[in-house]
Amino acid sequence: MKALVKTREGHGNLELLDKEVATPLDDKVKIKVHYAGICGTDIHTYEGHYKVNFPVTLGHEFSGEIVEVGADVKDFKVGDRVTSETTFYVCNECEYCESKDYNLCNHRKGIGTQVDGAFTNYVIAREESLHHIPDEVSYQSAAMTEPLACAHHGVSKIQVNSGDVAVVMGPGPIGLLVAQVLKSKGATVVVTGLDNDKVRLDKAEALHMDYVVNLQQTDLKTYINGITDGYGADVVVECSGAVPAARQGLDILRKKGFYSQIGIFKDAEIPFDMEKVIQKEITVVGSRSQKPAD
Repeated sequence: MKALVKTREGHGNLELLDKEVATPLDDKVKIKVHYAGICGTDIHTYEGHYKVNFPVTLGHEFSGEIVEVGADVKDFKVGDRVTSETTFYVCNECEYCESKDYNLCNHRKGIGTQVDGAFTNYVIAREESLHHIPDEVSYQSAAMTEPLACAHHGVSKIQVNSGDVAVVMGPGPIGLLVAQVLKSKGATVVVTGLDNDKVRLDKAEALHMDYVVNLQQTDLKTYINGITDGYGADVVVECSGAVPAARQGLDILRKKGFYSQIGIFKDAEIPFDMEKVIQKEITVVGSRSQKPAD
C-alpha cells in the first residue's frame, strides 16, 4: 500500500512509498483509514521544524474501521467504527502514566511521529487509545476528534468562567475548535487573525463567535480595552505559534489573567515578556497534545 513518509531531516523529504502494515499483536488493532486530517504539526514536520522518528508515515488525526484485532483486545471488535488518541506506547510505570497523563510520559511514542501514522490505507493503534464513534457521527467528523481533544486540553488547563472575555490568537482549525470550547464554557469569545485568514475569520463569524477581529485593520489592545472597561481580557489562548501573537496576547491580558500556549513555534526559544507576566501576575501554561480525559 502507499504511505506518505517523512524520510529524513530537513525541509521536504516527504515521499509516497510502498509500505506494508504489520499484523496487530497483543492489545493492538488494525484500522482501515477512512479520513485523516492534516495537522499543523504535519506541516511543521514537512518544513523540517518538528522532530520525528525517521522514516515514519505521518498522520495522527484519523477515523476508520477495525479490520483485525490482537489476541488481548477485549472491548473492540472487527467492524467497529473508531478514532484514536495519538498515544501508541507509554511505560505505564511513571507518575504521569499512573495519573493517565500519557502525553507527558518520557517514553511515550505517538502515532504519526514516532510510529507509523494514518496517511496511508491502514494504521495500527492500541486498544486503550481507541474510542467508538457514535452512529450519528460521520467518519469525516470523527477525524476531528483528536484536534478537538487538543483544544479541550489547552482550555482545561486554565480558569475560564462564564462571562469572561477570552481571546483566541489564530483562527486555524485548532483556534476555531478552542473558540467553540471557550464558548461552551460561557465565555465571550474574540477570534483574531490577519488579512490572509479571511476564510477562517468568516468561519468564526459563521460559528457565531462574539467578536471577530482582523489585526491588520484593528488595534487589538484598544479594541479589547473597549469591551472590558479598560481591564483587558480574562483569558488568552495562543493557537498560531507566531511570536507577535504571543507578545500581543500578554499585552492584552488583564492583571491576574490566564494565558495558554497551544500553538507550536518554529523555533524552540522565543522572546517572551516576563515583565508583564510578573507585574500583572499572569498565569502562563503550556499545553501538549491531549490525554484520555479530553
